Amino acid sequence: MQSSDADWRALPLSALGEFALIARLTRDLETRPDVVLSAGDDAALLDPGASSDTLLVATCDAQVEGRHFLRDIATPEEIGHKALAVNLSDIAAMGAEPLWALVSLMLPPELDVDVLDGVYAGMRALARRYDVAIVGGNVAATAGPLTLDVTLLGRVARNYALTRGGGRPGDALLVTGALGAAAAGLLAFVPPAMASARVSPDILALVRRALVAPEPRVAEGRALAAVDVVTALLDVSDGLVADLGHLCDASGVGAVVKADLVPIAPETVAVCSASGRDALELALAGGEDYELLCAVRPEGIERALDAVRAVGGVASPIGYLTDATRGISLQKRDGTTLPLPRAGWDHLRTALRSPDSDAGAG
Repeated sequence: MQSSDADWRALPLSALGEFALIARLTRDLETRPDVVLSAGDDAALLDPGASSDTLLVATCDAQVEGRHFLRDIATPEEIGHKALAVNLSDIAAMGAEPLWALVSLMLPPELDVDVLDGVYAGMRALARRYDVAIVGGNVAATAGPLTLDVTLLGRVARNYALTRGGGRPGDALLVTGALGAAAAGLLAFVPPAMASARVSPDILALVRRALVAPEPRVAEGRALAAVDVVTALLDVSDGLVADLGHLCDASGVGAVVKADLVPIAPETVAVCSASGRDALELALAGGEDYELLCAVRPEGIERALDAVRAVGGVASPIGYLTDATRGISLQKRDGTTLPLPRAGWDHLRTALRSPDSDAGAG
């Protein structure tokens, strides 16, 4: 039986969930002819006018203490780095160039000034690496928690922007980098932190860095946009399976992921071995990897891989798109398949805690 709007209004936001809430809030939004793409992707695409050969790309993302970072794990500089990095990842997912940032701060008045000095030092350092200008923002007091809300603007050449909605059955699936390290960082550092005493300091340093200061794949995104073989692109922030679900929904397709091809970070394997967890599970559903997932025409796989290699990155084929009726499934080494539930991060249902508490990263 279908629920009415009145039924939903009587329920808390946690019952609705993040993505259903976004759909509800955006379903009746006004638009304009210069809005090329609005809500529903990693960023909006806006047309500044026929005289421009580029589109404006706009995104925003907030980092909330206790849900996205913990100050007893991350330094102020790392908190600032991550606040900008997650927005850079959204720009990368459109194949775009980042340009300008605005930063809104929601500050508990008792917060020490040197914490904010460190936050801005980390943010400025990352902005310099990508030639991003921080051009303003806002400050407001709050009873807590500390919140950093960044709006990032960029540009992409007309007809070169990549979205979630172009994938077709038969396209190959590629993902950059390796997966699971941020979720392994939760296992190692967020209570109950069962793995921290059983892995080396070097491994701990790697998974902590993945959790608190991810590296956005801006160069890889622009390289993929420059080759005419990529049909859909998004970043892996909520978890590989959850974000693949977003791509499939937008493209009207299903997908098969090959278990033995999913690239898992060695440090993820080490932490999972120490804590009795399945490394593939963390790679599929852990979240906060900020790698790029793309669909590629079958004849263009090598061109896409070469484009990523040319900018110093790495990418791996992990499966392919199918007809939507097949849903999303995992193919095991022996060829058998099983359906993949869309486990991953939901801002209204998930908190920042160890995956042992049935939560992913986010």
